[in-house]
Parts: sequence; C-alpha cells; structure tokens
Amino acid sequence: MKIWNQAPFVRLLFPFLVGILLAVYFPFQSLFVSFFSISLVVSISLIVLIPKLNISFRKSSWFGILVNSTLFLLAYQLTISKTESFSNTHFSKLTDSSSFVLAKLTEPYLEKEKSLKVVMKILSVKQGDRWIDSNGKAMVYLKKDSLSMKLKYGDEVILKALFIDVPAPQNPGEFNYKRFLAFHNVFQQTYVDENNWFNTGINTGNFIMRFSINLRNKLLDVFKANDLQGDEYAVGSALLLGYVDKLDADIISAYSSTGALHVLSVSGLHVAIVYIVFNWLLFFLDKIKHGNIIKAIILLLLLWFYALLTGSSPSVLRSAAMFSFVIISKAFNRNTNIYNTLAASAFFLFLFNPYLIMDVGFQLSYLAVIGIVYIQPKIHNWFNPSGWLLEQLWTITSVSIAAQIATFPIGLHYFHQFPNYFLLSNFIVIPVSTVIIYLGLSVFAFAKISFVVKYLSICFGWSVWLLNSSVKLIEKWPYSLLQGISVSVFETCVLYVLIVVFFLYSFNPKLRYLVLALLFVIIILLSQIFEQQNQYHQKKLIVYNIPKTSAIDFISSRSNVLLTDTVYALNENGLLFHIKHNWWDLGLNESKVVSSNICIANLKIENNFVQFYDKRLVIISKLPVCKITNTAFLKPLIVDYLILSNNTNVHLSELVKMYHASKIVFDSSNSAYKTKRWKKECIEMKQPYYSVADSGALVVDL
Repeated sequence: MKIWNQAPFVRLLFPFLVGILLAVYFPFQSLFVSFFSISLVVSISLIVLIPKLNISFRKSSWFGILVNSTLFLLAYQLTISKTESFSNTHFSKLTDSSSFVLAKLTEPYLEKEKSLKVVMKILSVKQGDRWIDSNGKAMVYLKKDSLSMKLKYGDEVILKALFIDVPAPQNPGEFNYKRFLAFHNVFQQTYVDENNWFNTGINTGNFIMRFSINLRNKLLDVFKANDLQGDEYAVGSALLLGYVDKLDADIISAYSSTGALHVLSVSGLHVAIVYIVFNWLLFFLDKIKHGNIIKAIILLLLLWFYALLTGSSPSVLRSAAMFSFVIISKAFNRNTNIYNTLAASAFFLFLFNPYLIMDVGFQLSYLAVIGIVYIQPKIHNWFNPSGWLLEQLWTITSVSIAAQIATFPIGLHYFHQFPNYFLLSNFIVIPVSTVIIYLGLSVFAFAKISFVVKYLSICFGWSVWLLNSSVKLIEKWPYSLLQGISVSVFETCVLYVLIVVFFLYSFNPKLRYLVLALLFVIIILLSQIFEQQNQYHQKKLIVYNIPKTSAIDFISSRSNVLLTDTVYALNENGLLFHIKHNWWDLGLNESKVVSSNICIANLKIENNFVQFYDKRLVIISKLPVCKITNTAFLKPLIVDYLILSNNTNVHLSELVKMYHASKIVFDSSNSAYKTKRWKKECIEMKQPYYSVADSGALVVDL
C-alpha cells in the first residue's frame, strides 16, 4: 500500500492504457459513451469537492472502481477523438478523382531516388467553385525536380491528386506500413507529378518548429563545413540531432546486429547530457532569489526545444517529459518517486497522442528505463568491484543486462533476432557515444572560432569512425546475431510475466514464486510445441508480390525452395524485407534459393514445368529456366496454375489451347499494361485468374 501511495500515477495509468488499447483495436464512435464519461467525471467531482454530501470515499472500493472506470472511458474517448478518419470533415470524404486540395507540409521532405516523400495536412478541398475546410493527413510523393526540392516545412501548396488508401502488406509477414501510418493518422497516399501542383508562396508552419528545423539544418551545415562526410556524417547527425535521412541500410544493419541500434536515435542519454550541461552552466541562478524557479523554466524550455530539434522521437519525448517532472519537483524541493515520474510522463504524453503506445520505439524506451530503474540495482548488488575502473565496467555491464532483460521479449516479437554480443558492443558504444555527444556539442558551441572548431571536428570525426568501425567489426564475428526467432504476442506477454516472477523469486525465494515460474515455462513450451506441430504439417505455395520480380516459394514442413531470378537471389535486403520474416513466422530452418531446375522430395522443377505434391504448375516466362516449350499437344495439358512472368509475349487465347489451367496467375514481374490486357482477355474467356500486383501475394495451402 505504501508503494502505491508513493506512485499514484502508476495506479492511474493502468486503466488509462487499457482504454487506449481497446480504442486502437476496437474503435467506434458513440454519443452514449461520451455522455456517460462526462457523467462519471461530474459525479467524482461532486463527491470530492462537496463535503456536505457526507460520502466517504477515501478508502472505499466502489470509489476506486468509479475512478478506474472513468479513466478507462476517458482514454477510450480521447483516442477516438484523436483518430482523424472519424471526422466528418476528413478530406477523404470530400475528394474525388479530380479534386484540387490545399495542403501544408507538416515536416521536411525525405529525398528518395526519383521522388520526394512528405506528410501533408489537407487544409481544404475544392468542390465546384467552393473551397471546403477539411482536416486529415496524407502521404504525398512529389516528382523530384528543382521546384519540389525548394519546398520547406509549413509551405502551402495546391495539388490536383487522386488519393488512394495506403495498401495493406502485399506479402505474408511483411512490415505493415499501412498500420504504421494509421497510428500516425495517415490513411491515404498519392503521387503528384510536376504539372499537378504549385506552391502558393504562403508558409503557415509553427514558428517554433520552423525555427528548430532551420537551426538543425544550420547545425548540419556546420558538420559539412568541417569536412564531415560519409558514415561519420550520417551517424554523427543521427546520434546528435536525430537526423537519420543519410543512414544507409548497411550501417543500420551493423548497429542492429550488435544491439547498438539505440544509439542512432536520440534518447535518454542525450537528454540527460543536455540537462547536465545546462544545469551546470546555470549554477549561478541557485544563488539568487527565485533563481530555482527561473532555472527550472530555462531548463524546461531547453529540453523541449532539443526534443523539437531532434525530431520529437518517442524516446526523446519520454526523456524530456520525465526530466521535466524531475526539474519541476527539484524547483519546489519535492522528492520524486522514479516510478511515479515515469508513469506521469507517459500519462502526460498520452494526453497529447494516445497512439504513442503503439510506437515500437516508445515501448522499447520505457521498458528499457523500467529495466534500468528496477533490475539494474539488483544486478549491480551481485558484485562489489574494487577500484574506479572495475566499478564503471560493472555499472555498464549491469545497465546493459538490465535493459536487455526488459526489452528482449518485445525485441524478439518485432525483429525476430537477438544480438549475442550486446554486452561487448555496449562496453564500446556507451562511453564512446557519450564522448561523441560532448564533442558534438562543443563543435556547435565553437563553430564560429575556426582554429578551435577545426580540431574539435577532427576529434569528433575520429570518434564516430571508431564507433562505426567497432560496431562493423563486432557484426562480422561468428554468431554475432541469432536470427529467425518467432515469438507471438501471447508468448511475449508470458515471457514478461515470467521475468517478473523470476525476479520476485530471486529476491524473495518463496515456493509459490518458483511454482508460478515453472508454470509459465511450461505454458511457453506447450505453445512452442503446438506451433511446431503445425509447422511440421504445413504445405504452402506462395507467389510473392515483389515489384519487377518473380518469386515463387514451395514450402514443405520446415523447409522450402524459393524460385527466383539470379539477381534477386543475391539481394539480401530485398529478401529480408519481403520474404524472410514470413520464413521465420513459419518456422522454416532449411531454405534454398534457386534460379534453375531442381529435383527433391515432393518438388520437381524442370524448365517451365513444376510438380509440387499433387499440384502441377507451368511457368511461362522469358527467363532461360522457364521458357515456353514448342511441344505440340494433341489436347490441352491440365494444370492447376499457369503463371505468367517477366512480360512474356504470349496471347492467352493461344496459351489456353496448350494448357487448361484452374487459375492463371500474373506475377509481379509483369508490367501494369500487360497485366491489364491479360485480365481483360481472361474476363472475355471467363477464365479464372489472379493478379499478384493487384491483390497481393497468392498463398495456397495444400
């Protein structure tokens, strides 16, 4: 009871979280819920504020139920109100195929190879001769040219665009970009060429945001002016300013594989250093009247400005909110409970954006801090090193272990991997990244003093090079990364319960905790056994939807053969994004990628003919392996699937004379023009067909 009294926000946060999650997964609008929520708030206010009612509530269970129910309903209504697609004035309900819209850039654009990608807020829609006010955001792709690259945050533009829903994942196990954007209130997208937009010349962006973006660009120019480039520029900019646009896939993979990816996002470490530096610089305010209040205001402004400067990532928002509560409590000489501070910061952030709970970075950030706060002191007490150096090494070790324990279940669920050398990488990453942050701040501080900034920049560049080189070296070591781990949501929750019970037992060894821990271990084992039993009996045929690529998967038990072209077979990033997560979900542990004939148990690929269990396939393609044969058939060959690939030059009317197919499949290596023509022919012939590019991957359970 004493613990709950010291951390009241922890108690309040639980029903609030449940309300948010229910609204995320089961959203609906209801005036009854709104009125009922208001009634509960009014009832609680009357009970607390009017003593003449003589209602005892301080220790009553019914009042606790009333408060929790109110928080639950308010969180639900808050989440619904923050879901812009429910609004009657959402632009998607006002636009058609030829709509003109007035839109504003809500962030700087991201430069891609042939286009600029940016989220825009739709301010109004033109209907006839009238402009109707609207709301909502859309993902806009502008053709890259000299005019579009001049656009800035806050610029208002007029677009003629056809908005479509963001597509769902096109392959099983693929990253759900549609859901990711939906959690950011982006539900539609469009592509606009150079002839269908113009800049109004008006900029209505938030002054503070515009100033922070301009300042970040100037600070990035400081790096460029001092000859920082390549990976040193990319990692230094990400680490210090949260600018991740220049990070390439290889460097991200290296940091991810070694368990050091957290350093590439501005987080608690960065905010803590900013707080320490400016708290020290403002020491003189402690000696004047009301100086503690003035100092607190300045520190709060600096922390939140830094959060804006670095892109307001979930981790930096969490850190800024948490330090804000610490600063305020210190200003008024109040002792804070760290758990209450964490819960209060989360509560505060959810009031502005309840969808933060669905952000992976936010989840990992809070779990890591909880692990460091609760688990690290207990691990640290296992060993009492003598000497300053050993003490620092043991502190880093205990922090790394605690954070890893708190985050590894959710990491396994989202990323299917575990970095085996995370302890070693953190020995290097934590101290070196701390030095880099101090050096980077010094580079900015002395940017106008050329002879000083020159040497600081050299030190900064070498420090980032050392960090990158160390991470890349560790990544190349054998068994640096354990991949292919599939953990369901249920198993993730059970793992967290098991961790809690384990620590309860280790610090209070009672039999009931041990029995409970063993019970949850058995539950996880049974879940894994059930999954593996299903995997051993699975037989699947999958034609993937990968742009300009033919990829057909033959899955039998826990092994598979992927038939694709030789170029894509060597594309590790493409395989990882489109295919490998599905392999891991299916528990596959023996995968072959082929581009030629193969004959194994239950699968035979010979030229353009495939026999997979009792299914017969013919692949018509320009590829050498899958070329069409000129055999003259006396009667059509009966096949289950006829797959057209790589823009083969065939007429379906001639093809159906050779093959009688239950279904014709157009894979994603074909052009949109040819697919459209073939679909029209199939409709005329009343031939069943499936277009992978239009409907997503074809998945057939045999």
